[in-house]
Amino acid sequence: MVHEARAGTEDGMLIRSIGAGSMVCLAAIASGCASGTSAPSQGTITGVAQPCFGIAIPADSAQLAVTVTLSHQGQVVARQTVRGSHTYRFTVAHGSYVVASQEGEGSSPVNVALSAGRTAHVDIPSHCL
Repeated sequence: MVHEARAGTEDGMLIRSIGAGSMVCLAAIASGCASGTSAPSQGTITGVAQPCFGIAIPADSAQLAVTVTLSHQGQVVARQTVRGSHTYRFTVAHGSYVVASQEGEGSSPVNVALSAGRTAHVDIPSHCL
């Protein structure tokens, strides 16, 4: 009888230990941490969107607003109005995007292929007449 009780207790403890370990492992897999690090699914698109101000640069050019749009598959997915250094920054899922502004006569849209975990630097010059 004593042998059976010990065997049952040891087996029960072993099963409980395996069960707790399995729960930790399942939680790690569910959160994407099974390999120790998870691959990023997003990247960053950043750059400078130049304002349109003609031939002479005004003293207050930093206060001029520039609106930058980010499109994916023909749909605007983000919009940002920047001043100062006119630096914009979008953190989005990897994929193909178009970055544009409507400065002056309109800037030329720029196509961007963004990889996960990467930063794409795209400056948008204005086309002023």
